[in-house]
Amino acid sequence: MSVTNRTKLFYWIYPPYLATALVCALAFTAFTSSRASDFFFELTSLELHETAKLAANAFEPLLSSDSPKESLGALASALTNNTQIRLTVIDPDGLVLADTVADPSAMDLHLDRDEIRRAFSRGSGSAVRTSVSTGITTTYEAVALRRADGSPLAIVRASMPFSIHGTRKNELALHVFLFGLVILALVSIIAGLLAHRLVQPILRIHSGARGFAQGRLKDKIPETGPREVASLAAMMNKMAEDLDSRIRIVASQQAELASILNGIPEAVAVIGPALDVLACNPAFRKMFQLPALPPETGSPSWGALIALTRSAELSDFMAAALHAEGPLEAGITRYAPEARQLRLISSPMGQGKSVLVISDLTHLNRLETVRRDFTTNVSHELRTPITSIKAALETLQDSGFDDAERARNFLTMALRGTGRLEAILSDLFSLARIEEDESHGIETEAVDMDALIDGVVGEVRSAVPDSVVIERDPDCESGLVVPAHPGLLRQALSNLLENASKYASSGGPIAVSVYAEDGNAVLSVADKGPGIPARDRERIFERFYRIDRARSRDTGGTGLGLAIVKHIARAHSGFVTLDSEEGSGSIFRIHIPLVRLQR
Repeated sequence: MSVTNRTKLFYWIYPPYLATALVCALAFTAFTSSRASDFFFELTSLELHETAKLAANAFEPLLSSDSPKESLGALASALTNNTQIRLTVIDPDGLVLADTVADPSAMDLHLDRDEIRRAFSRGSGSAVRTSVSTGITTTYEAVALRRADGSPLAIVRASMPFSIHGTRKNELALHVFLFGLVILALVSIIAGLLAHRLVQPILRIHSGARGFAQGRLKDKIPETGPREVASLAAMMNKMAEDLDSRIRIVASQQAELASILNGIPEAVAVIGPALDVLACNPAFRKMFQLPALPPETGSPSWGALIALTRSAELSDFMAAALHAEGPLEAGITRYAPEARQLRLISSPMGQGKSVLVISDLTHLNRLETVRRDFTTNVSHELRTPITSIKAALETLQDSGFDDAERARNFLTMALRGTGRLEAILSDLFSLARIEEDESHGIETEAVDMDALIDGVVGEVRSAVPDSVVIERDPDCESGLVVPAHPGLLRQALSNLLENASKYASSGGPIAVSVYAEDGNAVLSVADKGPGIPARDRERIFERFYRIDRARSRDTGGTGLGLAIVKHIARAHSGFVTLDSEEGSGSIFRIHIPLVRLQR
């Protein structure tokens, strides 16, 4: 072997290494720059959002009182001193009360701003656009302040020029580029060294292969160099080994196949010509409750398919599949030990054998049924108030407003339908938001249950008739602090109290309590109402499910309150339980872990 050959091989290997390093460096720089842009944008938005929240807390006492606008402006200026953040306070009518940059009296109404609209509807909103006041592209974050009754008090908006984000991004991009150049130089050197090290063992393998071709089978190739090259040398040294090495290779391949089968979630089995199970994966064994190991019968199979699965339909399907020239597909229903909907797919594998794949579609079909029911219920629930509103308006259109009392009654009917429609949509949006929180996790804090219960009970008392008595259980545990989302937990308790107030008798009080049990904080609401029939207890937490639809509508229920409670509990890694007897009342309990669970 000459130096010339070694040099050619080196230059055949080294350029791809170098090109790969260059591409990786460029890709790293581009990706990092792109992510830096997103990072600084998110950082700026988060900074503005937190500033708006802090400012809102500071402005709330002034806004709740009759303080002059100058006080708001002075406070806003103090909060943004030595920063590039601009604060704006807007009232519910869109009028600017205070601004740290422009004169509020000279500014337009802000109700048409995207971030303002979102803040009024969702509690917070963001936008990036050109400022009317400054003419500069600006990032906005708005936070809504609400009164105790939930009505809007004001919007506090924090903003910052978008150019600050660009400056930060460019600075980081420059550093990333310089770092990439250094990495490229180091990788180029390392690639050259690796290529040189790889050439040497390859040349030794080439020389050894030439010796084998000339009949020198006793010569051994040094098993040195990288793992792949050394493995190649070892395989060439073992070309003359006996059948035992071949058996080990086959065993290794079978182990790999078994590993693949074990990782497949569908039930998979190899069916022989005699309709016996030659092999199967854990999913198949679990589906048909088979032991972990095949029976020791001296046969390589698990046994007859029909005996193992206890399904004549499945056995008939495989009998047809073994005689089919191509894949075969069918669906069957298995009734024991429970009804399951199965999808069967068979593919021939030669020698009279076939691969059987079984997919359990029960859960998917059940989800499809739930989806259809939900769509039907939503359509029905929305159609009812819409029909009421339409009928009232059509009557007014036909009869006119000559009879003021009659017109007033129909307008009241339309408003009632509008209010019900609004309540349904509000609960649907709330449920969707809670389900999203349930999937992605919620931010929790230490919640004083005494203060939370007192606050919610006070709010509900003011909204229910005087005949409904809501009190705290005398045996209720005091001083309990729970890691939870305070807003969601308040909503869950409020829903339970409002639900209990609709069905509780006038003579029986509604008792609220909280206590620790089995590592959970248990929030309980007990009433002395008519109770819930046994047939309805399993479905009471479903969307739009009502025991008495007519009474629910009369009391203003949307059918979503208890579903919201269930999902709030799940968002806290907890659950909801119900104890009820007809004629004796009901007890709803929310169980929330006292130690926050990591997702």
